[in-house]
Amino acid sequence: MSQQETAISGVFYYLIPRTGDWKERSRSFLIGLAVVVIGSLAIISAFIGLALRSNSGIGIYVIVYTILCAFVVLISDAYRKYRIQEKHMTPRTGWLFLSAIFIILGFVSVVVGLFWVPESEGSLSSALVLGGTVLGVVVILLYDGYPILEERGSAGYVAMAGLLIVFAMVYMTAVSWWVVPYDPRDLDVGPYISAPSVQFPLGTTSLGQDLLSRTIAGGGIMLQVAVLSVLVCFSVGVPLGLAASYRGGVADKATSLVMDSIFAFPGLVLAIAIAAMLGPGVVNMALAIAVVYIPSYFRVIRSQVLTVKELPYVEAAIVLGARDRDILFRYVLPNVLPSAVVVMSINFADAILTAAGLTFVGLGLPVSVPDWGWDLTFGSHQLIAGKWWVITYPGLMIVILALGFTLAGEGLNEILTPKLKE
Repeated sequence: MSQQETAISGVFYYLIPRTGDWKERSRSFLIGLAVVVIGSLAIISAFIGLALRSNSGIGIYVIVYTILCAFVVLISDAYRKYRIQEKHMTPRTGWLFLSAIFIILGFVSVVVGLFWVPESEGSLSSALVLGGTVLGVVVILLYDGYPILEERGSAGYVAMAGLLIVFAMVYMTAVSWWVVPYDPRDLDVGPYISAPSVQFPLGTTSLGQDLLSRTIAGGGIMLQVAVLSVLVCFSVGVPLGLAASYRGGVADKATSLVMDSIFAFPGLVLAIAIAAMLGPGVVNMALAIAVVYIPSYFRVIRSQVLTVKELPYVEAAIVLGARDRDILFRYVLPNVLPSAVVVMSINFADAILTAAGLTFVGLGLPVSVPDWGWDLTFGSHQLIAGKWWVITYPGLMIVILALGFTLAGEGLNEILTPKLKE
């Protein structure tokens, strides 16, 4: 391996310059390395500090285990790239190898969780599997993400920043119940509406609950609602847009009329009305949000299909007698799918904000469940009395999570749409 081929990728740039501008690249490398290392150490130190005083008593073991999983993924990914470079493994085989590593780590995590704390009913297993997987993906983004940054410039940095924010929030939520200092559902763990202090770094709520514990654990419901709603939107909106716009005629006009009618309603008002009819629950909230955003997928896919189906290669496939199913899934869908992925990533941010709005107006889960929306509701009542911390930190977490999804969506939009670069 020559010196020119030796490189550190990911956020760390290329360590060995290819054009001789060593001073400029080494300065960029050191700045990028310092930012990533200092930021990573700060986040890890914060989680370890929380874990040492965790209510569960095993928080430090959970954090260490997930970090070990990420280290295994890092070594496996380096081995994969080495084998590919030495021509002993194809890129496809390399990704299959890495997928097998994730599957093995998931199986081991399930076994460890079930036998370590059997009375947890699988919640520890879920934390270990999700936490280890997310940290492994973060390692791959940092270590193997540079080609995206190099190819698309600023769009790559925006997408990378958004994805890292989202995965950091997902990891925090995954391990939250094992690292928080108090059970976020417990009442009277401290004085009522206490200002931030050493014992309660973010203060307490009007019910004497630790706000730090509720802030860390409060994203679980929102993430579940967002993921379920986006999956429903994608599963319904994309096939409808494909079939209706490709067929055309009455089916296209009728479907477009229904979608435009739904789209005409204010999103939050329609979601509130549907959630009020369905009742509380994660699935019902997800369905209420999904109905609101299905037209967005339909409209984007429909406009793309109307353009793609007029292209010469699609017309050639029709002339050669290809079946409609083959044309849709082999020629049309691959060309419109990037647009759907971009809409999906941006839709996550909308779903987070809508879920917070539903909980804020009292249509979410019971008040005993830690949720940022409920904390916003209670905090709004205390803000007039100067108790700013009750509403500030949950609101900040919602903003950060929505910002992460928005950055990821905007960056992916430019990466997957080369014309925007021009």
